[in-house]
Amino acid sequence: MVPRMRLSIEEKTMVEVLRENGLLQNMNKKHFCGKEDVVAVCCPDGRQFVRGIFTPFMEMYDETHTISFHPLPRHGGTLVLDEHSPLVRPGHTTDKDLIHDLKDAVEMGYRAVCLVNHFPCGMARKHDIHPTRVIESLFAAKERIKRKEGLTVTIACFLQVTDGEQRDMYYISYDKFVSWRKRHSKGK
Repeated sequence: MVPRMRLSIEEKTMVEVLRENGLLQNMNKKHFCGKEDVVAVCCPDGRQFVRGIFTPFMEMYDETHTISFHPLPRHGGTLVLDEHSPLVRPGHTTDKDLIHDLKDAVEMGYRAVCLVNHFPCGMARKHDIHPTRVIESLFAAKERIKRKEGLTVTIACFLQVTDGEQRDMYYISYDKFVSWRKRHSKGK
């Protein structure tokens, strides 16, 4: 059996900092009004994916049983889209493949993208990526998809947190996070 991971002290601290600053919003139906066709970029790690990501999204989106839920899983989620990501091995095109898959999904008619990273994150730990970067990666991916790649889609950023049997999914506002990060980084 694949061992379950516990939140690290750094991950717990990051969640608390985000929570204390009002950046983690519990998922509720208002986030999903009018959305039926959704692409989800997330990590396929079975310790988190089915119960922590797939099931909550299906419960939120699929009240009418009409959803088209298109998962685009990559180990590390949006971390593969980071510039010079250690998750993209030399000679590999993992990031470009993900962008190509997103473009294909948009051509198929998908207009909403959910970017989901999670704590604990085995890939972040394997590559010594700090939890702050795991969060920042969501917004860097949003920037890359919209600005650099020019995809005109709605993009929402989420953090899935598992601690033992407790699983929570949070929406993180891009504008609130960027504003908080600017204030937080001043004087450092």
